[in-house]
Amino acid sequence: METVGIEDAGRLARVVSGEVDPAKLSLFSVMKDEIGFLPAWLAHHRAIGYEQFLIWDDASSDGSFEFLCAQGDVVVMRSDGLGYGSPIRYRDPEGVVRDERLGVYFKIALPALFFDGAYVSYLDADEFLILPPGVGSIREVADRLRAEGAPSAVASVVEFFPASASGLSGRLPESFDGLMAAYPHFQCEQLVALREGAQPELMGKSKTARLFERYGVAPQVVRRGWQRIWMSSRAKKAQQFQKSPRHKTPLVRRDAHSRLTGSHYGNLPPSSEVLLTVAHFVFTAQFADKIDRATAWGAHANAAAKYRYYAQLLERMRGVEDGFLDADSVAYEGPEQLLRCGLMRW
Repeated sequence: METVGIEDAGRLARVVSGEVDPAKLSLFSVMKDEIGFLPAWLAHHRAIGYEQFLIWDDASSDGSFEFLCAQGDVVVMRSDGLGYGSPIRYRDPEGVVRDERLGVYFKIALPALFFDGAYVSYLDADEFLILPPGVGSIREVADRLRAEGAPSAVASVVEFFPASASGLSGRLPESFDGLMAAYPHFQCEQLVALREGAQPELMGKSKTARLFERYGVAPQVVRRGWQRIWMSSRAKKAQQFQKSPRHKTPLVRRDAHSRLTGSHYGNLPPSSEVLLTVAHFVFTAQFADKIDRATAWGAHANAAAKYRYYAQLLERMRGVEDGFLDADSVAYEGPEQLLRCGLMRW
């Protein structure tokens, strides 16, 4: 397997639509078949100040590619014969080599092709950044980080959900306000503690973890054939579900010193004064379809094992009134709530 560094990203992906303007405040994402979320995702992030979107499209076939190419502020990249889950061997700038999936490598490497010294964001298609009260634009956040000399800002990843599994039916709303109206609940529990000069401390549990625990969904190692005699740790791990993220680093200065190291961390300690919030819409009208797609692709961590367990969870929650809610579930009213819950800091 070839070993690649950040500098090799331009050989593995190419721009197929649009032209990058390095001066524009940009949001990068890796996407596949996300036409359901795309109109709301773009509209929301335009409204909070993003000027350009750089998207690596993983061979979408649902109209996402054509939709993205038709947007004047979107630059689309693609790769030939490679997908998100394609294995690569990545050598980071410190010389450490590890096996990685192509999609994760691109999160680290692709923005470096175009931006030097700029703050660039990364969010998935079902993630919507929420700014603190009184902050009208993401540029205010970038300017504050620059004034602090901070290389990045961390965000609490807050899962939103309906009251019951019956709320997962119908059509996916086409706006951020519509998503919040359809899936208004979140857990008022702190997930991230900022620490000066250090990576953040993670706290509590994600909503997904709490639901798995409540409904008795647990990993089961299934042994077949010769695995009844011996099974490698890697094979066992492939049947475990990946923990749902409690945080990510959605805004990172991209330069020779500062970068993402994976899906959730930057290589340098983030600001200890700025904590943003990412609204994560996992439990939506697309939930059952997303389970089917992720399981079929197998490109997510551990061959998409988490989504197989999501299928079990959905089956056990059917018909349970207010099955998503517990004592710490609240309905969203505004970012002031997120400050009070410890999910945001400004």
